Amino acid sequence: MHHSAPMKQSAYIAKILACLALVAVFAWGCAPRTQPVKSADLLSTPNLLVEADAAWQAKRWEAAELYYAAALERQDLVRSEMPTIYARLAESASANGHYHQARIALEQWANEDAKALERADWERLYLDAMAGLAKTERLRNHLQWVLDSTNVPWATKQEVALWYGEYFRTHEDYPGSLDVLAKFHAQAPDDRDRALLENDYQQRLLGLDDGAVDTLAKAVTPADQWRFPYALVAFERGVRKASDPEAWAASWRTLRDLAANSELVDRVPLETRLAELEARYGLPTIGLALVLPVTGPYAKVGVKILRGAGLAQWRLAQEGVNVDLRVINSEAPGWETRLAELPGHFTVVGGPLRVDAFKRLYEPDSPAAGVLEHRAVFAFLSSLGDLSEGKDAWRFFTSRNDEVRSLVSLAVDKLGITDLAVFYPEEKFGRTMAQTFYSEAAPLGGRIKGMQSYPPQDLKQWSKRVGRLLNVPADFSDNKDVPLPLPDFGAVFIPDGWRQAQTLLPNFFFYEGEQLVFLGPGLWSRALDDAKNVDEHYYRLAVCPGAWWDGSDGGKALQSALTEEGLGQADFWVALGYDFLRFAGKFGALPASWDSDLVNKRIRKVQDMDFSMAPMTWDDHGTASQNLYLFTPVSNGKQIVDTERIAARIAKAQARRERRMENYEKRIEAESRPPSANPDDTPPAP
Repeated sequence: MHHSAPMKQSAYIAKILACLALVAVFAWGCAPRTQPVKSADLLSTPNLLVEADAAWQAKRWEAAELYYAAALERQDLVRSEMPTIYARLAESASANGHYHQARIALEQWANEDAKALERADWERLYLDAMAGLAKTERLRNHLQWVLDSTNVPWATKQEVALWYGEYFRTHEDYPGSLDVLAKFHAQAPDDRDRALLENDYQQRLLGLDDGAVDTLAKAVTPADQWRFPYALVAFERGVRKASDPEAWAASWRTLRDLAANSELVDRVPLETRLAELEARYGLPTIGLALVLPVTGPYAKVGVKILRGAGLAQWRLAQEGVNVDLRVINSEAPGWETRLAELPGHFTVVGGPLRVDAFKRLYEPDSPAAGVLEHRAVFAFLSSLGDLSEGKDAWRFFTSRNDEVRSLVSLAVDKLGITDLAVFYPEEKFGRTMAQTFYSEAAPLGGRIKGMQSYPPQDLKQWSKRVGRLLNVPADFSDNKDVPLPLPDFGAVFIPDGWRQAQTLLPNFFFYEGEQLVFLGPGLWSRALDDAKNVDEHYYRLAVCPGAWWDGSDGGKALQSALTEEGLGQADFWVALGYDFLRFAGKFGALPASWDSDLVNKRIRKVQDMDFSMAPMTWDDHGTASQNLYLFTPVSNGKQIVDTERIAARIAKAQARRERRMENYEKRIEAESRPPSANPDDTPPAP
């Protein structure tokens, strides 16, 4: 056993000598003359080490490997020289592609000195050898060992971190490359060491070409972009894009956000590079137009939107984002011309708020007919009508589908009610909402078991139409003591205003429909914001969707900001203006050659923001959706729905209906039995 290693070493040296002989012959005949290799056997140990060191310094790896391997067989080696010999033998062997020999040398070193594994040079050489031998599993196990080790000093761990980061990157495991660096960064003993790792990695990123940086940046997620190393990768990608004039505005926002808000210990290098780019390309300005009614019957709404937008503009200015905001009063004559004649850098438009104003953006006789082709318009409307959303224009507003989906989802998924009905007014809004509910219910697991309309102006007909929906018998008024059968649905959608609902719902109770869940549109929610003294008796099972909730984190943050600036109370319209302007600030200015694909791509990048109203998202085609809040009416307005309480109330109402039916049946049964004989009438016994 004691002689096996030297024997293997001798055989290995013989192979190296043979290779060197061939190299020498080739070099003598075909290439410039190289320095001859002296025979190791003819050299004393000190001279052998001198030759080995000279070969290593000159990067004559074949000779260096031979000499260091031969030196290990010498009995008169000084022990203090062993680490250098092992390290240089391993490096030379790896350079020659002899990874197995490099591994043997490193393992022998570790066997003689267990602390060798704590050295940065040993780790680097060992990892190179394992990579050369394609020992993937061993590399992963060793990574975990280093991460878990408390003995490996930080300087060594930093080298290991950078090695694995590059290893995973070159093996196209980009998430793994960034993840391993993040794990080591979290282990750094202090901020100084974390900063050194950040700076070292940043220098490595500088050495990558644009394609490599772009590919690596695809592994950066919105959730990770603020921490190391993701922030540095995202920043480097922004720097590479900065030279593109059409991308500078978007790149600048990314660079500014990362330089100001990243969780890096040392942000000075980012701030310095950003300042250099700003000096070279200038600060971008975002041109934004808002088309709103600031006079006339809808002025109150328009002014609220502007109040929120103004607050957002001020906040963005404090962050260094310059938004050039222009307000176009859609109630003033000639507003279409003023919108069309805005300077070219006003590439984004918010609004209009009304359908008739929006149509003026594409009607042939309108001065604003070309606006949709030159500016990205985000309408504050529930629908774009005949236009294609995500192609012709975009939407920054709650849709009817959003409202319906939220209601059906509550009924089906949270309350287990799959059988539904619709009771709608015979006018445009009611018919449209009824059709939307019908279309959206089936994909979400709902079944429409009843649909009934009613004339919106003929209140006398409302009770009769409710009775028709509930299949109330024609003779009900003649015998009101008879319990009515339960309807074959558990929830009814009533797409009408809150004022109308206050008259309609008592009719359902008159026909014993107290166990039904009443689903209302967003109109109810907005009306309840100002409602007082609501009779809760009729609305214990009523639910309506809304995009504004002052109790949400976003709602509280907006109110705090308004209070700080003395700007009054928050509501949905204020939140709409506040969120849109911040959205537009992140979205940035569009280049002259923009198209809908570019807009949709921008939207996908900026939609992950903190909304003050219910969060909005857009799909790849630019279609917006909003995850609405659900409310139930209470005496002083509305509150967030408690589904467990709603379910309990349904169960109680159904139990009351069942008891009424049972009591009625018992009474009928008792009345149908013949009367018992009177003991006083019993004839005497004979």
